[in-house]
Parts: sequence; structure tokens; C-alpha cells
Amino acid sequence: MSLLTIGAYVPIWFGLTWDELKRESGDARMQPLGHALSTLVPGWNAVTAWRHFRAIDALLEKAGRPARVDATSAAIGLVIWWLTFTHYSSEPLFLALDTIELIAGTAVVVYGQRALNSFWETRGAEERVLETDLMALGVALVYSLFTLASFFSAAP
Repeated sequence: MSLLTIGAYVPIWFGLTWDELKRESGDARMQPLGHALSTLVPGWNAVTAWRHFRAIDALLEKAGRPARVDATSAAIGLVIWWLTFTHYSSEPLFLALDTIELIAGTAVVVYGQRALNSFWETRGAEERVLETDLMALGVALVYSLFTLASFFSAAP
């Protein structure tokens, strides 16, 4: 979904999965919307990703899963994603940077989701698409359509 939405799904994924982590931990102080929005704040987004992936790693450890995640790698990936997320341009340099951004954002989401899926398997959960996933995809696709429209309609 990250690729389909030109990277817009990344903060949505952080919010949705933070909500899952909140339910699992029972910590009422965890704010999914604030967490998702904090991925857009330069500098703080690294802290957000690090905390997010430390929480995932703690779940994996608690469940006795051998697969683990590295919070620092995820933080670096999120910072790379953010660097070019809002800087689309038709110039060749920016097209290359945009490609790197999409790869980094997608890698962070895949890395985290695979770890969460591993944890949920210990609970007997099956992989499925939720209503919130479909709503997130709809919002993100609208964003990507507007982004693409502005990209192609820009004067040379």
C-alpha cells in the first residue's frame, strides 16, 4: 500500500499499528493519531520510529519469537522516507530521491508488519484486511491521485 499511495500510507500504518500496540499493552497514554502525525515532524520522526519498533520488539520477546526487529534501522528508514516525502519534482535528481523514499518507506512498513504478523500468529490471528485498512487505502489513494495530477499538470 505504501507504493500504491506514493508513500502516504507510511504515517497511516504507524497510527493503525500503534493503536494495535495500545490495545495489546493496555497503555491508555498511547495516542495513535499523534503518533502517526509525529512521523511528519523532522527529527522527532526518528524517535517515533525507534519507540514504535522497540514496542514491536518487546512483543516479539514476550511471545518468545526468534525473529526480532532493529529499532535503529527502522528510525533511519523513516528519516530517509521523510526527507523526500513532500518534495516531488520532475527533475531527474528528485525522481531518483523519490524512488529512494518510496523504497525506504515501503521497507519500514514491510519490516514492521512482518514482525507484527509473526507476533499475531502466536495469538492465533489470521492475516486479513480490516475496514480501517480499506479506509486508509481510500484516503491515501486520493492523496496520491492529487499528487500525481499536480505532478503531471505542472508547467515544464
